[in-house]
Amino acid sequence: MILLKEQLKKMTKKEILEYAGSVEQLGGIREYTLMGGKANGMRALEINTGVIRFTVLPDRCMDIINCEAYGTPVAWVSKCGICAPAYFEPEGAGWLRNWPGGLVTTCGLSHVGGAYKEYGVHGRIANLPAQKVSADAFFNGDDYIMMVSGEVRQSCAFGENIVLRRTITTKLFDDKFMLSDTIINEGAREENIAMIYHCNFGFPLVSENSKIIGLPEEHENIEPPTPFADENVYDIDFEGDMKTVGIENGQIGAYITYKRDTLPEFLLWKKFASSDYVVGLEPRNVRFGGADLHEKDAFVKLAPYSEIKTALCFSFKEL
Repeated sequence: MILLKEQLKKMTKKEILEYAGSVEQLGGIREYTLMGGKANGMRALEINTGVIRFTVLPDRCMDIINCEAYGTPVAWVSKCGICAPAYFEPEGAGWLRNWPGGLVTTCGLSHVGGAYKEYGVHGRIANLPAQKVSADAFFNGDDYIMMVSGEVRQSCAFGENIVLRRTITTKLFDDKFMLSDTIINEGAREENIAMIYHCNFGFPLVSENSKIIGLPEEHENIEPPTPFADENVYDIDFEGDMKTVGIENGQIGAYITYKRDTLPEFLLWKKFASSDYVVGLEPRNVRFGGADLHEKDAFVKLAPYSEIKTALCFSFKEL
């Protein structure tokens, strides 16, 4: 099977089109609208490389919900399921009432962590819909490129005007994709920026037979689900410019690789409760969250009309 997939990666444009009447036979991008329940009316973009398949939700900050690699689900989906931003409760811990989990949830842009004064858990950005959404798939030489993009604006009359521009790119037969963000201050005042990429992995990738990769040895173990188990969070210090973290279960591995110049901090989240069974690998741009973020003024300062860029590569392999 691995040999076959390596052969597929080497196919030329001519060979692909000779064997397949349409590239959609092998993979591509599908755009559709969800129906029913709290997801009713939400836009979805499903990207399928033939090796990995994942779904982007434009109405939730272009975040990623489900993800499969080699036919195995790797992302954690909460008990809420997919919920539209209309069900967002911004006060206190209300964020949790419509949080679907998923492979990637973007937290920020003006607050992360626990609630503090007028700031609810993890900020507003995850519940803001994207505009200027596009999906494109095309040959570039022998590579069949798949790309989706959108723009999410967090703004307030007489307040902030921050834009997040996101592009997610992969190609046919590939086992990885790139998520690239540009955060732009389009206002005339300096803005306090705080971001977490809340990357959530679940069963069957995550179980007591799995290991967390790229962290100190004392953090690598995963426990079986236990009723009412508490969550645990750990600040992890890294060295070097590039970092790869991931989870392996003996059959497949899932990894995140990123540069630490704009994402210098990292949080490990473990929640091993029955029905809430998840490992969060969380690159972030600030050390503190909640009250400490504000009281220590630990934000990244973004000058008027300036921008910062971040990028994460999600990759998968059979072991």
